Amino acid sequence: MRITFRDVSYTYMIGSPFEKKALDAVNLTLSSQTFTGVVGSTGSGKSTLMQLINGLLLPTTGQVQNGDFILHRKSKRKYVKQVRRQVGMVFQYPEHQLFGSTVEEDMLFGPKHLGLDIEKSRQRFPDLLELVGLGEEILPYSPFSLSGGQMRRVAIAGVLATHPKVLILDEPAAGLDPAGHRALLDLLRDWHDQHGLTTVLVTHDMEDAARYADEIVVMDEGKPVISGAPTDVFRQADQLAGLGLDVPASVRVSRAMQAAGWEVADTLLEPEALAGVVIDQLSTVRKEG
Repeated sequence: MRITFRDVSYTYMIGSPFEKKALDAVNLTLSSQTFTGVVGSTGSGKSTLMQLINGLLLPTTGQVQNGDFILHRKSKRKYVKQVRRQVGMVFQYPEHQLFGSTVEEDMLFGPKHLGLDIEKSRQRFPDLLELVGLGEEILPYSPFSLSGGQMRRVAIAGVLATHPKVLILDEPAAGLDPAGHRALLDLLRDWHDQHGLTTVLVTHDMEDAARYADEIVVMDEGKPVISGAPTDVFRQADQLAGLGLDVPASVRVSRAMQAAGWEVADTLLEPEALAGVVIDQLSTVRKEG
């Protein structure tokens, strides 16, 4: 599902002393079935942009089109609900979304709220729990009896239970240890690939943007200021630095290697792949020595 912003602005608390324009005449297209990373400093408009996609917020001016659905300032609640059937959102701390007395009750909330077939949804729960690394034996447990990591995985399984065509991820791995962080984002990228979703990842972590995104959008002061494939975006290191952002460490290292005369592809972003090049080149140097 393609997502298009047309002249979209959003202002919080209009008419109050705290009025603030969060987005300013945004024109942006997120291509169907791509995994897009949205990056930017705090207050750049990233989260506001995401909340407009699924109708948590409606544009002050302009319109947001999700596939055949168009959201604008006067969109009715019933119409917004139809949009939300297509869009799943995983918040920064998804475990804070839990409130059911059992894991099963919590996972059923989204399908019930969206009018999906409850029995068909329930039948999918074992597979969804297995996907996120949990067993179906936890279905009758209180979600609040689980560990923090398990709660987060249950919350994500609940979002996936709604069969979204668009998946919005607002820093979903925040606060996790490095291994858990990587495992969770690997899981979500795999789900994206298997189901042909349009996925949007809001992140402060440029390494995550490099590793997972097909496209990157850089936000600043309520507008997209740079966009494109990760390699193209990271070529603009000076502009990113001016926005308080840095290129991933792997990119800095590969460019230093290029400057020193090493043969390193400009598209190389994965730290593991970079390490392999270093090993290969050192082996070549030793043989020549």
